[in-house]
Parts: sequence; structure tokens; C-alpha cells
Amino acid sequence: MKFNSIWIGTLCGWLLFLTDPAKAQTTVNRSFTGNIVDHKNSPQPYATVILKNEQDTSITQSTKSNDLGYFTFKNVKPGNYQIKITMIGFEPFIRSGVLIDSNSKPATLGVIRLQVSTRVLHDVIIKGTVPKIERQIDKTIVNVDQDITNAGSTVLEAMKKLPGVQISEDGQLSLNGKSGINVMIDGKPTYLSASDLAALLNGMPSANVQKIEIMTSPSAKYDASGNGGIINIVKKKNRKEGFNGSFNGNYRQGYYGNYGGGVSLSYKTDFYNLYLDNSYTYKKDFFNRTVNVDVLDGNHILQSERTSSNDNITSNKTYSPALGIDLYLSRNTTLSLTGNMNIQSSSDQTLSDMNIFDGNRSLSGTEYFSALNKNKPFNYTTGIALAHELDSSGRVLTFSLDYSGYRNHAGQDNQTLLKDASGNFLDRSLVFLDQSRRLKIYAFKVDYTHPLKSQGRLEVGFKSSYIRANNNNLYYQDLNGLNILDSMQTNYSVNSENINAAYINVSKVYKKLSIQAGLRAEQTITKGLQLLTGESVKQDFLSLFPAVFFDYKFNEQHGLTIRLGRRIERASYHELIPFRRPLTPVLYFQGNPDLKPQLTWHGEVAWSWYGELFLTVGYTIDRNYVRTLPYLDSNQVTVTRMPTNIQRSSSWNIDLSYSRKFANLWTTNTTFSLYQNQFSGQVANFKLNNPGIPTIYISSNNSFSITPKLSAEADLEYNSKRQLVTSSFGAYSTVDIGIRRLLFGSKGALTIKATNLLQSESHNVIDLYKNLYQYSYFNFYTRAIRVNFSYRFGNGKAAKSKKESSSADEQKRAN
Repeated sequence: MKFNSIWIGTLCGWLLFLTDPAKAQTTVNRSFTGNIVDHKNSPQPYATVILKNEQDTSITQSTKSNDLGYFTFKNVKPGNYQIKITMIGFEPFIRSGVLIDSNSKPATLGVIRLQVSTRVLHDVIIKGTVPKIERQIDKTIVNVDQDITNAGSTVLEAMKKLPGVQISEDGQLSLNGKSGINVMIDGKPTYLSASDLAALLNGMPSANVQKIEIMTSPSAKYDASGNGGIINIVKKKNRKEGFNGSFNGNYRQGYYGNYGGGVSLSYKTDFYNLYLDNSYTYKKDFFNRTVNVDVLDGNHILQSERTSSNDNITSNKTYSPALGIDLYLSRNTTLSLTGNMNIQSSSDQTLSDMNIFDGNRSLSGTEYFSALNKNKPFNYTTGIALAHELDSSGRVLTFSLDYSGYRNHAGQDNQTLLKDASGNFLDRSLVFLDQSRRLKIYAFKVDYTHPLKSQGRLEVGFKSSYIRANNNNLYYQDLNGLNILDSMQTNYSVNSENINAAYINVSKVYKKLSIQAGLRAEQTITKGLQLLTGESVKQDFLSLFPAVFFDYKFNEQHGLTIRLGRRIERASYHELIPFRRPLTPVLYFQGNPDLKPQLTWHGEVAWSWYGELFLTVGYTIDRNYVRTLPYLDSNQVTVTRMPTNIQRSSSWNIDLSYSRKFANLWTTNTTFSLYQNQFSGQVANFKLNNPGIPTIYISSNNSFSITPKLSAEADLEYNSKRQLVTSSFGAYSTVDIGIRRLLFGSKGALTIKATNLLQSESHNVIDLYKNLYQYSYFNFYTRAIRVNFSYRFGNGKAAKSKKESSSADEQKRAN
């Protein structure tokens, strides 16, 4: 497969960077910052800041203030400028005579206080732009709603476009080739298995998401779970006074038709903020998988061969309502009550035809297999949070209490028909799997933030969570029209997990050096009980997880960041249950109750140039690495995939990222990554010594401003061949394009986009382990065209100072 368009697009981006005349000049450009607050010193996020050339009043740059009220302009040429700041509900702020000289030190405008406007503003259009990708000392932030091609997509589809993120066929997430990603929603863990989490995110519209935070080395204030890092999905939250809302609808035509829509409503006063979100999605997809399995003896001589073609059709209907209220008990105290549900109805159908050959590759029989899995997952979360500002210096105390429930009752009908080489009937079997899973999750958390001198901050906190999982898996076989329970293949287990954690995190900013250091202690108590056999397992251990960050600015052109941290990956509940579930005629999955936690050290060094070019070098060391491996069963016919600990693993990565806006017309965010995974150890009397292979990953997001109301976007992604333990994955690529037109006074937007334009996402997977060789090829039919329309309405007035402060605190808690 050729990827000429990918390489040409990527090379053009890098050549433009290398030949950019602005970089060739000897003049030293500068950056400067400012902090926007109101008359009560409360931070004001999302204020529009415009930088104008004072000589000809032309607009040089524009941006928005972040969640804490800070804004930054980079690469400003020496000269005289004018700063203009506007925000709904406040008087415009204008400062002229801002002199930027050639001094290499960064400039600052200090604290800028806005005055509350006595006028009522209507239909104000904010033209400041938020960058699609922001890089901070401990995280990378991707502003999802700034990407045109995300319009109408689900959160899972948007996550596939995150820098360095890959999602496997079964929903497993990896970041720069490292698995074990802890996915959070508004700073709260999801606690779901990979497949359950994929189903949840596949039913969540990206229109409800403000940003996604990627943390390869999270700070000590976050849960230590997730050896590959943390991906935090931050939902949108209303900040406007009065009645406001928005609605959206979309339709996608690919192999099947898909559609969805949602509405968000809010009402905010001096005393409360009430908000309601409702969304509905319908998705139906198809893919084909061809599989060739060779069974070898100890001398690697072929014993048997099986070739099959498997069609998979999935459909999913998801309804997701959410309701919340913020009560402003006082100027400094906010009580928040939230509740959300996710109601699904899904169907997963597999149709398989398999030919069976002997060691001489002569046909010995055929097998036809069909499976229909119907499921109605239901999960909900309720929470209460109290945020209190102790004084105006920035001392904040927060409490939160959450309860979540997850119910999953799936029924799967399997039918197998076996014939000989001549097509004569041999056997038929009917199996019904009745699978029930329930999770109850309780979590309590308290955090305290204390400001220190010279832009320092102390954070301490405590968290306790308790999870109870009931899994009842019943295996029925059809005998003469009756479903008879097979107790040997039935499993009923109860698992519980209690994690108690405490952390301390200190950050300090000097002239050129920023330091953040923290330590997290977690006590883990797990219990597992097999009710049918009486077998039980218990673990109780205490672990420490340090995290340190250093950020040093040599000058306005060069900066260096160092990150180092320790993480843990605990097995998900379905991975611990020894229930053997059929996937295809010869492929099964079974959990492993003896899995150990995976422990990881990860460090990286990042160099930045002009805040546009970033070079990152990272190294990771794992112990008890968890990977699902294929095992040939004793009948020498079927294969069972089982999560397994591998004693040692290490990986390295080199990332080169470039972000630049050219003449207010073209903005590019391009990442080039090179990484390699290595594994060693002994598994089931098989010595594993796998050095891995270097893997290339390229991601490029390009947006174009055609007119003030018309914009376009083109995205491309490329993954070369990569290897994980005994599995190697073939190369694939995707190209997406889109165009957006603002309508109705910029309150509405119509977006048309095409995804996987070249139909180039299909790839192979090869498993080579002991006496088993398996080659699979996945044909994905994801090329589609999508139309999305969104519209926002409301009076558009800004909230008063005390309400902005409270909502800012809530936003900080989500971070």
C-alpha cells in the first residue's frame, strides 16, 4: 500500500517550517503574558484578547484567556502595540503604548482588572481563538471543539485523532505504543473494562466535550492507576447568565446510515446554575476479518490449518441524559449536585465460515458459526461536591462524594454446524450464554490548595474508593430443545477493591525555572471469591508513587522540561474472571484470577523552540506487564486468549511536534513519533525475548480560514508496522477532510466532512507464540460522509463575579 499523499503532506509541512523566513531573521521575537481578573480579583476565563500594531491598527494576534485568566502571545516582533480585552458583561479594556523590545526576557502585563459594565450586551460575537493543542508542564490539552472534523462525531471517534493515541479492534487504548491508559471523565475514573468503556464513549457526542487532557506523566494529585498515562475528558459547562442552550443533529452515511443529536439547556442566576444535557446516538458498523491459523508441533511441522472469513455487524443505540445544579451558598462557597445516565441497547452479530485442513493442507471439513449478542447496559453516576474559598489569597477546600452503578445483562446465542470434506452433516451445537455484571462504586475525596510565595502552590488531598463487582456467567447447552446448564463452564464471582490514597504536591515558579514535585501513597485491598468452587484470593499492599517536573526557560527561544513518575495498572474485573467465552468457532477469551498489578516508571525530557517546535525523548520500564496472549488448548484445535503477566518490559519514544499559524490563514499541528517496545521473561514454559521493532507514527491536523465565516480542515494519520509481545500489527493510514460554514449571525454552524477518504484503515495482525501461528486481516469499512448542524441560543450575558469564581473553581476540580 502506498502512502504518497501522507508523505507529501508531511514533508510540505516540515519544509515550510524549515524555510519560514520569519525563523531566518536575526531579530529576536518575544512573548508576553497577562492575567485577567475582575474587581474582586476572581480569574476571568475565555476573555477575548486582541493584539494590534499601534502604527496601522492591524490585528497581529488574538487569543482567549485560560481557565485561570492567563493569556500568552508568542513570537511577537519588537515594536509598539495596543492591547484590547473584551468580555461580555465587562467594559472593554484598552492599553496603548505597549513596547516590545529585543530583550530576550519574557514580558508581562501583570494583573489586568476588568470593570463590570452597566450596559446590557446582546449578540456579541467572540472572535478570539483557542489553540487546538496546548502544552503545559504536566499535560497536553486538545480543545476538541476547535476541530472541524470532530463535528457530529462520538468521543471515541474524536479520541482516535488525539496525538499518539491508538485504539485496537477490541477497544484497547494505547498511547505512544503503551497500553494501560486510565480514562477519566471530569477528573473521575470510569472503572469500566475496555469493551464497556468503548461502548460508553461510542455513545457520547463530542459536542458535549470542551477539551481532552493527555498526561503521559500525571502529577501526584491524580490516581496512580494507568501505567500508560491518563486521558481526562472534560465536559462543557455553562458560564453565561440567564437562559442559554444549544442543539445539534448529525447524519453519517457509510456502510450503514448513522445519526444522532442532542440538546443542552442552562439557566443561571445570582443564586444557582441549573443545566440539562440530553443526547441520542444510533451507530451501525460492519467489518470483516479473515483468519488463518496454523498449529505446529514441537519441531514446527504443520499439524493442521484453519482458514475462516468472519463478518461482524454491530449496532448501538445510546440515550444519555445529565442534570446538574450549582448552588451559590455564599460569595465563596458553591454546592454542586450532579447526576447522569447512559442507557444503551446494543447488538453484536458474527457470521463465520471456516475450512479445516490437515497437515498436508487437504480439506477435512467445514464449520459454520453464528453468534448474536444482545445487551442493554445501563450506568449512572450521582455526585455532590462542595467548594469553599477560605479567603481571597487562593486557599480553597473542596469535598466530593460520588456513587456510580453499572448494570450489564447480555445474552449470546451461538450456533455451530460441522460438515465433512464432502459437505455431509456431522454435528450441530447450540449454546446460550447468560452474562450478568453489576458494579457499585463509592468514592470520597477531599482536596486543599494553599498559595505559597513567588507563584508557589501547595496541594494536599485524600481519597477513598470502594468497588464491588458481581459477575454471573451461565453456560447453557441445547439438548433436545432444552437449555441445560453446564456447571463446568459456568462461573459466578464476587470481587471487591478498596483503595485509600493520600497525596502532597508542591509547585514553585522562579525567574526561569518552574518546579512541581509530589508524592502519592495508595493502599490497595482486593478480594475475589468464586462462589461455585469456593476459591478465594486476597491482596493487601501499599505503594508509593512519586512525580517530579522541571521546566526551565533558557531564553525566549529555548525551553527544557523534565518529567519523571511511577504508575500502576491494576487488572480490570473482567480480566480476573475465569469464564471462558467463545468469540469465533475456534477462538475463546478467558480471564486470569492470578494477574498481578503492572508497575511502571516513566521519564521524559522535552525541548521547545519558540513554543512551536517540541522534541520529546521518553523511556519506560515495566514490571509484570499485562498482555492478552493466545494459548492453544489441549484439543489442539481451539485457541484461548488470556491476560498474562510478562516479567519485564521497556520502551523508548522520540516525538517531534510542530504547531504554527501562518498569516492567520493556515494552522498546522503535526507530530512525528518513533517508538519501540521490548519484552523479556518466561510465560508457560516459553522463554520470551522480543526486542520489538521501531514504529513510526505521524499525525497532522491542518485548518484553513477561507473567510470569517467559512473554514476548512484536513487531517491525516499514519501508523507503521508495530509489535506488542507476540503480536505484530500492520501499517494503516487515514485521511479526513471537512468544511464549516457559520450561519444565522454565527450562532449556527453547518459542517460537512468525509472520514477515511482513502479507505486505508484496514491492516493485518500476526500472532506467533509457541506452536501457534495466526494471521488475521481486518477490513474496516469506515469511509463515510457526515453532515452536522449546530445552533446556540440565549441572552448571552456574562455571570457576575462571584458566579464566575465558583464556576472557575469547578473547572479547576475537573482538571
